Amino acid sequence: MNACPHANTATTTSLFTPEFVADPYPAYAALSEDAPAHRITLPGGVEAWLLTRYEDCRAAFLDNDSYSKDMAGTWTAFQEQRVPITGDVVIGMGDSMLVSDPPRHTRLRSLVSKAFTPRRIEALAPSIERTATRLLDDLLERAGEQTGEPSAQRVGRADLTTGFAALLPMEVVRHMLDVPAEDGERLRRDVEAVMSNDEDSRDAAMAAFQDVHGYLADLVARKRVEGGDDLTSALISARDETDRLGEDELVSMLALLLSAGHETTVNLLGSSVLALLRHPGQLALLKREPHRWPDAVEEVLRWDGPIQNAIWRFTRKPVTVGGVTIPAGEAVALSVAAADRDPARFPDAAAFDITRGERGHLAFGHGIHHCLGAPLARLEARIAVPLIFEKLPDLALAGEPAYRPSTVSRALSSLPVTFRA
Repeated sequence: MNACPHANTATTTSLFTPEFVADPYPAYAALSEDAPAHRITLPGGVEAWLLTRYEDCRAAFLDNDSYSKDMAGTWTAFQEQRVPITGDVVIGMGDSMLVSDPPRHTRLRSLVSKAFTPRRIEALAPSIERTATRLLDDLLERAGEQTGEPSAQRVGRADLTTGFAALLPMEVVRHMLDVPAEDGERLRRDVEAVMSNDEDSRDAAMAAFQDVHGYLADLVARKRVEGGDDLTSALISARDETDRLGEDELVSMLALLLSAGHETTVNLLGSSVLALLRHPGQLALLKREPHRWPDAVEEVLRWDGPIQNAIWRFTRKPVTVGGVTIPAGEAVALSVAAADRDPARFPDAAAFDITRGERGHLAFGHGIHHCLGAPLARLEARIAVPLIFEKLPDLALAGEPAYRPSTVSRALSSLPVTFRA
Protein backbone atom coordinates (compact mmCIF):
# COMPACT_ATOMS: atom_id res chain seq x y z
CA MET A 1 0.00 0.00 0.00
CA ASN A 2 1.49 3.29 -1.07
CA ALA A 3 0.67 6.57 0.58
CA CYS A 4 1.42 10.19 -0.12
CA PRO A 5 3.81 11.94 2.27
CA HIS A 6 0.86 13.55 4.04
CA ALA A 7 -0.80 10.21 4.81
CA ASN A 8 -0.32 7.87 7.73
CA THR A 9 1.07 4.65 6.24
CA ALA A 10 -0.19 2.55 9.14
CA THR A 11 -3.67 3.85 8.43
CA THR A 12 -3.64 3.34 4.67
CA THR A 13 -2.26 -0.18 5.02
CA SER A 14 -5.43 -1.08 6.93
CA LEU A 15 -7.49 -0.64 3.75
CA PHE A 16 -8.98 -3.61 1.87
CA THR A 17 -8.13 -6.18 4.55
CA PRO A 18 -10.85 -8.67 5.62
CA GLU A 19 -11.47 -6.48 8.67
CA PHE A 20 -11.89 -3.43 6.42
CA VAL A 21 -14.33 -5.27 4.14
CA ALA A 22 -16.46 -6.14 7.18
CA ASP A 23 -16.37 -2.60 8.60
CA PRO A 24 -14.52 0.09 6.64
CA TYR A 25 -15.69 3.05 8.72
CA PRO A 26 -12.95 3.16 11.41
CA ALA A 27 -10.27 3.20 8.70
CA TYR A 28 -12.10 5.89 6.74
CA ALA A 29 -12.47 7.99 9.89
CA ALA A 30 -8.74 7.71 10.60
CA LEU A 31 -7.91 8.72 7.02
CA SER A 32 -10.24 11.74 7.21
CA GLU A 33 -8.66 12.91 10.43
CA ASP A 34 -5.12 12.39 9.14
CA ALA A 35 -5.19 14.19 5.77
CA PRO A 36 -7.66 15.43 3.12
CA ALA A 37 -6.24 13.26 0.31
CA HIS A 38 -4.33 9.98 0.27
CA ARG A 39 -2.55 8.17 -2.52
CA ILE A 40 -3.38 4.49 -2.22
CA THR A 41 -2.87 1.24 -4.09
CA LEU A 42 -6.05 -0.71 -4.72
CA PRO A 43 -6.30 -4.51 -4.81
CA GLY A 44 -4.81 -5.59 -8.12
CA GLY A 45 -2.24 -2.80 -8.21
CA VAL A 46 -4.16 0.24 -9.47
CA GLU A 47 -2.89 3.48 -7.93
CA ALA A 48 -5.33 6.27 -7.18
CA TRP A 49 -6.05 9.15 -4.82
CA LEU A 50 -8.78 8.95 -2.20
CA LEU A 51 -10.79 11.92 -0.86
CA THR A 52 -12.71 11.25 2.36
CA ARG A 53 -14.02 14.56 3.76
CA TYR A 54 -17.55 15.67 2.97
CA GLU A 55 -16.86 19.17 1.69
CA ASP A 56 -13.92 17.99 -0.44
CA CYS A 57 -15.99 15.21 -2.02
CA ARG A 58 -18.98 17.48 -2.60
CA ALA A 59 -16.76 20.11 -4.21
CA ALA A 60 -15.15 17.49 -6.47
CA PHE A 61 -18.57 16.24 -7.60
CA LEU A 62 -19.34 19.78 -8.76
CA ASP A 63 -15.94 20.65 -10.27
CA ASN A 64 -16.16 19.56 -13.90
CA ASP A 65 -13.36 21.96 -14.87
CA SER A 66 -10.76 20.19 -12.72
CA TYR A 67 -12.04 16.62 -13.02
CA SER A 68 -12.98 14.51 -16.03
CA LYS A 69 -14.85 11.20 -16.26
CA ASP A 70 -13.07 10.30 -19.52
CA MET A 71 -10.65 7.56 -18.48
CA ALA A 72 -9.02 7.01 -21.86
CA GLY A 73 -8.69 10.72 -22.58
CA THR A 74 -7.37 11.90 -19.20
CA TRP A 75 -5.73 9.16 -17.11
CA THR A 76 -2.02 9.24 -17.86
CA ALA A 77 -1.23 5.78 -16.48
CA PHE A 78 -4.04 4.26 -18.56
CA GLN A 79 -2.82 5.99 -21.71
CA GLU A 80 0.68 4.65 -21.04
CA GLN A 81 -0.71 1.13 -20.48
CA ARG A 82 0.53 1.04 -16.89
CA VAL A 83 -2.87 0.19 -15.41
CA PRO A 84 -3.79 -3.44 -14.66
CA ILE A 85 -7.27 -4.27 -15.95
CA THR A 86 -9.07 -4.90 -12.66
CA GLY A 87 -12.78 -4.62 -11.95
CA ASP A 88 -12.28 -0.95 -11.09
CA VAL A 89 -10.95 -0.29 -14.57
CA VAL A 90 -13.60 -2.41 -16.28
CA ILE A 91 -16.35 -0.35 -14.63
CA GLY A 92 -14.83 2.77 -16.21
CA MET A 93 -15.01 1.31 -19.71
CA GLY A 94 -17.99 1.53 -22.00
CA ASP A 95 -19.69 4.37 -23.81
CA SER A 96 -22.27 5.62 -21.30
CA MET A 97 -22.87 8.97 -19.65
CA LEU A 98 -21.20 7.58 -16.51
CA VAL A 99 -17.82 7.99 -18.18
CA SER A 100 -18.57 11.07 -20.29
CA ASP A 101 -18.01 14.80 -19.86
CA PRO A 102 -20.12 17.71 -21.16
CA PRO A 103 -21.21 18.37 -23.81
CA ARG A 104 -21.49 14.65 -24.60
CA HIS A 105 -22.72 13.85 -21.10
CA THR A 106 -25.38 16.56 -21.39
CA ARG A 107 -26.60 15.11 -24.69
CA LEU A 108 -26.71 11.51 -23.41
CA ARG A 109 -28.43 12.38 -20.14
CA SER A 110 -31.02 14.46 -21.96
CA LEU A 111 -31.87 11.60 -24.30
CA VAL A 112 -32.03 9.00 -21.53
CA SER A 113 -34.11 11.27 -19.29
CA LYS A 114 -36.77 11.36 -22.01
CA ALA A 115 -37.25 7.61 -21.54
CA PHE A 116 -36.39 7.20 -17.85
CA THR A 117 -39.07 9.55 -16.55
CA PRO A 118 -40.41 10.00 -13.00
CA ARG A 119 -43.82 8.95 -14.29
CA ARG A 120 -42.40 5.69 -15.67
CA ILE A 121 -40.66 5.00 -12.34
CA GLU A 122 -43.69 5.76 -10.13
CA ALA A 123 -45.84 3.56 -12.36
CA LEU A 124 -43.67 0.62 -11.29
CA ALA A 125 -44.83 0.77 -7.65
CA PRO A 126 -47.67 -1.80 -7.91
CA SER A 127 -45.47 -4.21 -9.84
CA ILE A 128 -42.63 -3.82 -7.32
CA GLU A 129 -45.01 -4.58 -4.45
CA ARG A 130 -46.41 -7.65 -6.21
CA THR A 131 -42.95 -8.96 -7.03
CA ALA A 132 -41.62 -8.35 -3.51
CA THR A 133 -44.66 -10.09 -2.02
CA ARG A 134 -44.25 -13.09 -4.32
CA LEU A 135 -40.55 -13.44 -3.53
CA LEU A 136 -41.18 -13.23 0.23
CA ASP A 137 -44.03 -15.76 -0.04
CA ASP A 138 -41.65 -18.09 -1.89
CA LEU A 139 -39.05 -17.62 0.84
CA LEU A 140 -41.65 -18.39 3.53
CA GLU A 141 -42.82 -21.48 1.68
CA ARG A 142 -39.29 -22.83 1.39
CA ALA A 143 -38.69 -22.14 5.06
CA GLY A 144 -41.90 -23.91 6.05
CA GLU A 145 -40.87 -26.98 4.11
CA GLN A 146 -37.53 -27.13 5.91
CA THR A 147 -38.99 -27.68 9.37
CA GLY A 148 -41.26 -30.35 10.79
CA GLU A 149 -42.21 -28.35 13.87
CA PRO A 150 -45.83 -27.41 14.65
CA SER A 151 -46.86 -24.33 12.69
CA ALA A 152 -46.94 -22.07 15.77
CA GLN A 153 -43.34 -23.00 16.61
CA ARG A 154 -41.76 -23.09 13.18
CA VAL A 155 -38.53 -21.14 12.85
CA GLY A 156 -37.50 -20.36 9.30
CA ARG A 157 -33.91 -19.76 8.27
CA ALA A 158 -32.74 -17.99 5.15
CA ASP A 159 -30.00 -15.92 3.60
CA LEU A 160 -31.89 -12.71 2.97
CA THR A 161 -29.31 -11.57 0.41
CA THR A 162 -29.55 -14.54 -1.95
CA GLY A 163 -33.15 -15.36 -1.00
CA PHE A 164 -34.62 -11.91 -1.59
CA ALA A 165 -32.42 -8.79 -1.83
CA ALA A 166 -30.46 -10.03 -4.85
CA LEU A 167 -33.63 -11.16 -6.63
CA LEU A 168 -36.03 -8.22 -6.43
CA PRO A 169 -33.95 -5.51 -8.17
CA MET A 170 -33.06 -7.80 -11.07
CA GLU A 171 -36.73 -8.70 -11.48
CA VAL A 172 -37.62 -5.01 -11.57
CA VAL A 173 -34.92 -3.95 -14.04
CA ARG A 174 -35.48 -7.09 -16.14
CA HIS A 175 -39.13 -6.17 -16.60
CA MET A 176 -38.21 -2.57 -17.38
CA LEU A 177 -35.82 -3.61 -20.15
CA ASP A 178 -38.00 -6.55 -21.35
CA VAL A 179 -35.34 -9.16 -20.63
CA PRO A 180 -36.78 -12.72 -20.62
CA ALA A 181 -37.13 -14.31 -17.17
CA GLU A 182 -34.73 -17.15 -18.02
CA ASP A 183 -31.89 -14.64 -18.60
CA GLY A 184 -32.25 -12.72 -15.34
CA GLU A 185 -30.01 -14.98 -13.25
CA ARG A 186 -27.26 -14.94 -15.86
CA LEU A 187 -27.24 -11.14 -15.95
CA ARG A 188 -27.34 -10.92 -12.14
CA ARG A 189 -24.21 -13.08 -11.87
CA ASP A 190 -22.47 -11.00 -14.53
CA VAL A 191 -23.25 -7.70 -12.78
CA GLU A 192 -21.94 -9.03 -9.46
CA ALA A 193 -18.77 -10.28 -11.16
CA VAL A 194 -18.06 -6.84 -12.60
CA MET A 195 -18.73 -5.08 -9.29
CA SER A 196 -16.73 -7.56 -7.15
CA ASN A 197 -13.49 -5.88 -8.12
CA ASP A 198 -11.04 -7.47 -5.72
CA GLU A 199 -7.56 -8.63 -6.64
CA ASP A 200 -8.61 -12.05 -7.96
CA SER A 201 -11.56 -10.90 -10.06
CA ARG A 202 -10.01 -9.17 -13.08
CA ASP A 203 -10.51 -11.98 -15.61
CA ALA A 204 -14.03 -12.72 -14.40
CA ALA A 205 -14.89 -9.01 -14.42
CA MET A 206 -13.77 -8.54 -18.02
CA ALA A 207 -15.54 -11.70 -19.19
CA ALA A 208 -18.73 -10.63 -17.44
CA PHE A 209 -18.48 -7.11 -18.88
CA GLN A 210 -18.20 -8.52 -22.39
CA ASP A 211 -21.03 -10.98 -21.79
CA VAL A 212 -23.41 -8.24 -20.62
CA HIS A 213 -22.61 -6.00 -23.58
CA GLY A 214 -22.97 -8.86 -26.04
CA TYR A 215 -26.31 -9.87 -24.58
CA LEU A 216 -27.64 -6.31 -24.63
CA ALA A 217 -26.51 -5.77 -28.23
CA ASP A 218 -28.66 -8.76 -29.17
CA LEU A 219 -31.54 -7.37 -27.09
CA VAL A 220 -31.36 -4.03 -28.91
CA ALA A 221 -31.40 -5.80 -32.27
CA ARG A 222 -34.49 -7.79 -31.23
CA LYS A 223 -36.33 -4.77 -29.84
CA ARG A 224 -35.66 -2.75 -33.01
CA VAL A 225 -37.80 -5.31 -34.82
CA GLU A 226 -40.40 -6.05 -32.13
CA GLY A 227 -40.77 -2.68 -30.42
CA GLY A 228 -42.83 -2.54 -27.24
CA ASP A 229 -43.78 -0.48 -24.20
CA ASP A 230 -40.51 -0.98 -22.31
CA LEU A 231 -37.43 1.07 -21.47
CA THR A 232 -35.25 -0.58 -24.13
CA SER A 233 -37.74 0.39 -26.85
CA ALA A 234 -38.09 3.87 -25.36
CA LEU A 235 -34.33 4.38 -25.46
CA ILE A 236 -34.20 3.16 -29.05
CA SER A 237 -36.85 5.74 -29.92
CA ALA A 238 -35.46 8.58 -27.79
CA ARG A 239 -34.35 11.49 -29.91
CA ASP A 240 -33.78 15.21 -29.72
CA GLU A 241 -34.51 16.85 -33.07
CA THR A 242 -32.22 14.85 -35.39
CA ASP A 243 -30.09 13.37 -32.60
CA ARG A 244 -30.47 9.89 -31.12
CA LEU A 245 -28.40 7.33 -29.25
CA GLY A 246 -25.86 5.46 -31.36
CA GLU A 247 -25.64 1.66 -31.21
CA ASP A 248 -22.69 1.54 -28.80
CA GLU A 249 -24.26 4.29 -26.71
CA LEU A 250 -27.51 2.34 -26.48
CA VAL A 251 -25.80 -0.83 -25.34
CA SER A 252 -23.62 1.00 -22.83
CA MET A 253 -26.62 2.89 -21.47
CA LEU A 254 -28.58 -0.32 -20.99
CA ALA A 255 -25.57 -1.89 -19.29
CA LEU A 256 -25.35 1.10 -16.95
CA LEU A 257 -29.07 0.94 -16.12
CA LEU A 258 -28.85 -2.81 -15.59
CA SER A 259 -25.77 -2.75 -13.36
CA ALA A 260 -26.59 0.39 -11.39
CA GLY A 261 -30.27 -0.50 -11.11
CA HIS A 262 -29.42 -3.91 -9.72
CA GLU A 263 -26.28 -3.44 -7.63
CA THR A 264 -27.26 -0.24 -5.83
CA THR A 265 -30.67 -1.51 -4.80
CA VAL A 266 -29.48 -4.96 -3.70
CA ASN A 267 -27.01 -3.26 -1.39
CA LEU A 268 -29.57 -0.76 -0.10
CA LEU A 269 -32.10 -3.48 0.73
CA GLY A 270 -29.59 -5.59 2.63
CA SER A 271 -28.07 -2.67 4.51
CA SER A 272 -31.53 -1.40 5.49
CA VAL A 273 -32.57 -4.69 7.05
CA LEU A 274 -29.22 -5.13 8.81
CA ALA A 275 -29.21 -1.58 10.20
CA LEU A 276 -32.70 -1.98 11.64
CA LEU A 277 -32.00 -5.43 13.11
CA ARG A 278 -28.97 -3.96 14.86
CA HIS A 279 -30.97 -0.95 16.08
CA PRO A 280 -34.20 -2.42 17.47
CA GLY A 281 -35.21 0.89 19.03
CA GLN A 282 -35.29 2.48 15.58
CA LEU A 283 -37.30 -0.45 14.22
CA ALA A 284 -39.78 -0.14 17.09
CA LEU A 285 -40.17 3.56 16.26
CA LEU A 286 -40.97 2.68 12.64
CA LYS A 287 -43.63 0.21 13.74
CA ARG A 288 -45.23 2.93 15.86
CA GLU A 289 -44.77 5.65 13.25
CA PRO A 290 -44.70 4.05 9.77
CA HIS A 291 -44.74 7.46 8.08
CA ARG A 292 -41.01 7.58 8.96
CA TRP A 293 -40.02 4.85 6.46
CA PRO A 294 -38.75 7.35 3.84
CA ASP A 295 -36.58 8.93 6.56
CA ALA A 296 -35.27 5.48 7.50
CA VAL A 297 -34.23 4.82 3.89
CA GLU A 298 -32.41 8.16 3.74
CA GLU A 299 -30.56 7.45 6.98
CA VAL A 300 -29.45 4.04 5.71
CA LEU A 301 -28.19 5.74 2.54
CA ARG A 302 -26.13 8.11 4.68
CA TRP A 303 -25.02 5.70 7.41
CA ASP A 304 -24.22 2.58 5.37
CA GLY A 305 -24.98 3.41 1.76
CA PRO A 306 -24.75 1.06 -1.25
CA ILE A 307 -21.63 2.69 -2.73
CA GLN A 308 -18.35 3.17 -0.87
CA ASN A 309 -16.40 5.09 -3.47
CA ALA A 310 -17.85 6.86 -6.48
CA ILE A 311 -16.60 5.75 -9.89
CA TRP A 312 -13.31 7.49 -10.59
CA ARG A 313 -12.69 10.98 -11.77
CA PHE A 314 -9.44 12.04 -13.40
CA THR A 315 -7.60 15.31 -12.84
CA ARG A 316 -7.43 17.53 -15.92
CA LYS A 317 -4.86 19.73 -14.16
CA PRO A 318 -3.13 19.82 -10.75
CA VAL A 319 -5.78 20.01 -8.03
CA THR A 320 -5.07 21.14 -4.47
CA VAL A 321 -7.28 19.63 -1.77
CA GLY A 322 -6.69 20.97 1.71
CA GLY A 323 -3.02 21.60 1.09
CA VAL A 324 -2.39 18.30 -0.74
CA THR A 325 -1.74 18.71 -4.48
CA ILE A 326 -2.87 15.94 -6.81
CA PRO A 327 -1.03 16.09 -10.16
CA ALA A 328 -2.79 16.21 -13.52
CA GLY A 329 -3.71 12.91 -15.13
CA GLU A 330 -4.38 11.06 -11.85
CA ALA A 331 -7.32 8.82 -10.85
CA VAL A 332 -9.34 10.12 -7.91
CA ALA A 333 -11.94 8.19 -5.90
CA LEU A 334 -14.49 10.11 -3.86
CA SER A 335 -15.31 8.13 -0.73
CA VAL A 336 -18.98 8.79 -0.17
CA ALA A 337 -18.93 6.23 2.65
CA ALA A 338 -16.39 8.34 4.53
CA ALA A 339 -17.94 11.67 3.56
CA ASP A 340 -21.39 10.68 4.77
CA ARG A 341 -19.98 9.94 8.22
CA ASP A 342 -17.94 13.14 8.40
CA PRO A 343 -18.67 14.65 11.85
CA ALA A 344 -17.92 18.10 10.45
CA ARG A 345 -21.07 17.73 8.31
CA PHE A 346 -23.24 15.31 10.32
CA PRO A 347 -23.28 15.70 14.11
CA ASP A 348 -22.89 12.35 15.89
CA ALA A 349 -22.23 10.92 12.43
CA ALA A 350 -21.55 7.35 13.58
CA ALA A 351 -25.03 7.08 15.15
CA PHE A 352 -27.89 5.55 13.16
CA ASP A 353 -30.86 7.86 13.74
CA ILE A 354 -33.91 7.85 11.47
CA THR A 355 -35.16 11.06 13.09
CA ARG A 356 -32.07 12.94 11.92
CA GLY A 357 -34.04 14.64 9.15
CA GLU A 358 -30.85 15.22 7.14
CA ARG A 359 -30.94 14.59 3.39
CA GLY A 360 -27.67 16.14 2.34
CA HIS A 361 -25.85 12.82 1.95
CA LEU A 362 -23.81 11.93 -1.12
CA ALA A 363 -24.92 8.31 -1.46
CA PHE A 364 -26.15 8.88 -5.02
CA GLY A 365 -23.45 11.39 -5.93
CA HIS A 366 -23.99 15.06 -6.59
CA GLY A 367 -24.00 17.46 -9.51
CA ILE A 368 -24.40 16.50 -13.15
CA HIS A 369 -23.53 12.84 -12.49
CA HIS A 370 -26.12 12.40 -9.72
CA CYS A 371 -27.50 8.88 -10.11
CA LEU A 372 -30.37 8.85 -12.59
CA GLY A 373 -31.77 5.70 -10.97
CA ALA A 374 -31.86 7.10 -7.42
CA PRO A 375 -35.68 7.50 -7.43
CA LEU A 376 -36.07 3.84 -8.45
CA ALA A 377 -33.74 2.59 -5.70
CA ARG A 378 -35.58 4.69 -3.12
CA LEU A 379 -38.95 3.43 -4.37
CA GLU A 380 -37.91 -0.22 -4.15
CA ALA A 381 -36.52 0.23 -0.64
CA ARG A 382 -39.58 2.13 0.61
CA ILE A 383 -41.82 -0.69 -0.64
CA ALA A 384 -39.72 -3.78 0.05
CA VAL A 385 -38.11 -3.17 3.44
CA PRO A 386 -41.39 -2.62 5.35
CA LEU A 387 -42.77 -5.72 3.59
CA ILE A 388 -39.81 -7.79 4.82
CA PHE A 389 -40.53 -6.94 8.44
CA GLU A 390 -44.27 -7.40 7.94
CA LYS A 391 -44.11 -10.80 6.26
CA LEU A 392 -41.20 -12.28 8.25
CA PRO A 393 -42.33 -12.03 11.90
CA ASP A 394 -39.71 -12.06 14.65
CA LEU A 395 -36.97 -11.43 12.10
CA ALA A 396 -33.52 -11.73 13.72
CA LEU A 397 -29.90 -12.18 12.74
CA ALA A 398 -28.73 -15.80 12.69
CA GLY A 399 -25.00 -15.16 12.46
CA GLU A 400 -22.50 -12.64 11.20
CA PRO A 401 -23.25 -11.09 7.81
CA ALA A 402 -20.57 -11.33 5.13
CA TYR A 403 -19.56 -8.68 2.60
CA ARG A 404 -18.37 -9.04 -0.98
CA PRO A 405 -14.89 -7.53 -1.49
CA SER A 406 -15.25 -4.39 -3.59
CA THR A 407 -13.63 -0.99 -3.66
CA VAL A 408 -16.79 0.51 -5.17
CA SER A 409 -19.78 -1.23 -3.57
CA ARG A 410 -20.78 -1.81 0.03
CA ALA A 411 -22.36 -5.17 -0.75
CA LEU A 412 -23.60 -7.91 1.57
CA SER A 413 -22.89 -11.34 0.12
CA SER A 414 -24.73 -13.06 2.97
CA LEU A 415 -27.33 -11.94 5.52
CA PRO A 416 -28.37 -15.01 7.58
CA VAL A 417 -31.67 -14.55 9.42
CA THR A 418 -34.33 -16.47 11.33
CA PHE A 419 -38.04 -15.70 11.48
CA ARG A 420 -41.33 -17.27 12.48
CA ALA A 421 -42.36 -19.46 9.57
